Amino acid sequence: KANVTALVLDSEAVNELSNKIKKSAIITDESCFYAESGGQVGDKGIISSENAEFKVTDTRKTPQGIFIHFGNVISGNFKIGNEVKLKIDSSLRELIKKNHSATHLLHAALRNNLGLHVAQRGSLVNENKLRFDFSHNKQISSKQIDTIQKEVTSIIANDCETQIDIKSQEEAIKQGAMALFGEKYADTVRTVRFGESIELCGGTHVSNTSEIWHFTITSESAVASGVRRIEAVTGEEAKKLVYEQAAMMEAVKLQLKNPKDLVQSVQALQEENAKLRKELDK
Repeated sequence: KANVTALVLDSEAVNELSNKIKKSAIITDESCFYAESGGQVGDKGIISSENAEFKVTDTRKTPQGIFIHFGNVISGNFKIGNEVKLKIDSSLRELIKKNHSATHLLHAALRNNLGLHVAQRGSLVNENKLRFDFSHNKQISSKQIDTIQKEVTSIIANDCETQIDIKSQEEAIKQGAMALFGEKYADTVRTVRFGESIELCGGTHVSNTSEIWHFTITSESAVASGVRRIEAVTGEEAKKLVYEQAAMMEAVKLQLKNPKDLVQSVQALQEENAKLRKELDK
């Protein structure tokens, strides 16, 4: 529960809000919504009063820490001073939590396998996937990708409890907490720990790594000089990907008349193709 302190219609402050077409925003004295920060997208949900409803499609905050709920009026009208109920879309929040916690595990696994020079250079965490940019000056081999993925999956399977603490920035850094690139922190900070992984973070997270269920890296690429990018999925998205890959494999096997060794069969086709090309050239 909260009270409306400001209303915005099409970038202009107003005293009453009822327009269902133009982009609007509601500011309240309190909020349970997470505002976009540290790579994690803002929450979505509903703000409602006795006679009105507002659909929140994004939440952001000003440098002064004021939370702004962007979206559109669904019904009724809102006035400054109205008492309202704020309700996040909990299903989306759960998916985002899985991806954000997996990002921390990935960061730790990258440092363990590639070296302590690895540092975060950017990220995106939403309900569909996670994207992690980090400092590294060469391509990661498929063998290294496999090892990193297995390490993250192993931590998930070990049912690692999440430890969240509030402490001084100096104490957190002494304990080995990693800070986000480009972020400014107060004297008192929030630390999120999964086993050996500990980072300064204000985002939402699972209470136990088992909630992530599974982790699958979908791509690895270069985005700038000395900066690599990994994208991955967790939970149901990872499950969906596994099923899609299995279906694709079955389709390939069917095309090749169900060979006993699929890899050997594909290699034989490649060799035959190369031989025929040579003959054709001649």
